Amino acid sequence: MAEKGFFDEIHRELDAKMVPCGRWSVPLFYPGGSVAEHRHTRNGAAVFDMSGTRCFQISGKDALKKLDKLTFFTCQQLSVGKAMDNILLREDGTVGTIFTMCRMQENDLLLLLSKRCADKDADQLVKTISAILEIRELSQAMAVLTVAGSKCQEVLTAAGAENVPENGSWQMITLRDDENDTFRCIAIGHDRFGETAVDLCFNGENAAEVYGALYRIAGVEPAGLGAWESLRIESGIPELNTDILPDMLPQECGLATDMSREFAGKAALSTGEAARKIILLTLDRHPAAAGTVVKLPGDIAVGVVSSGAFCPSAGAARVLCIVDAACPVEPGSLLECEVNGKVVSGQVAGISSPEA
Repeated sequence: MAEKGFFDEIHRELDAKMVPCGRWSVPLFYPGGSVAEHRHTRNGAAVFDMSGTRCFQISGKDALKKLDKLTFFTCQQLSVGKAMDNILLREDGTVGTIFTMCRMQENDLLLLLSKRCADKDADQLVKTISAILEIRELSQAMAVLTVAGSKCQEVLTAAGAENVPENGSWQMITLRDDENDTFRCIAIGHDRFGETAVDLCFNGENAAEVYGALYRIAGVEPAGLGAWESLRIESGIPELNTDILPDMLPQECGLATDMSREFAGKAALSTGEAARKIILLTLDRHPAAAGTVVKLPGDIAVGVVSSGAFCPSAGAARVLCIVDAACPVEPGSLLECEVNGKVVSGQVAGISSPEA
């Protein structure tokens, strides 16, 4: 049975359609539907429940220097007050965990692990880091919401925040509810699917109050997993363990790093070659189902669809596909796949790479 997050009662009061996502019960959509939530995010601001995000405090002498020897992207220059997305590879060079790391103090960091990470990879991350630094999980006490959209900063300011962080930085902010009670949150700035976004991390005991402090602001609407999926697919953002398969190398996901430095998984990575790549394909109104074969004109199979959705802002369906690395696809070129029993042509919109 799926676990209930900090905001479960709120979602049910708002008549959300709840579905399991990993170990958690999350809202798929609210009464207005996913399309309306998608459009509202593009035109206003939406609140997303990030239950399932695992949070860790990492501390110890020379913490950043030691982490830099593990992470795929160098983090040596991450200063206090800044944040970045990073990756930890498995020993075989494949993508294991994707996370956001914030430098809170000189030797104190906060790490937010993507909720799509497999438990075994999360456990391996903890084991790897605990061998060199102190790591403490905060997930049982810390709630996480994401506010995203074109009016994200306006909404947070109206809710009481004096300093809304920009992309790649974090701030301590204070939100106020209708009774003028205040609640402190760690706010982390991102660019999510082409929109300003801020992750809010706070004491789970204040979940209802913080949600209410946001929901009371005119122009804010709740949004569910359906809208999140269509927003990320519309923007060509592959998801870990959906589009980024467990056996994929970072170069197959459009990721590259400085190979002159040492990091976990480098030895295996230096001998591996990209056999696949992830592309974004634009169809008509209906997406192809995951697992659908993708072909070049002439019935030549080159890959499969990994995820897809109707994307309201694009006015079309889009699908992420895993195709052969040698597949001659450039933006604008055509591929074919089957949708509702009919072969349709789609136009390649670009090559994709992930966010945390």
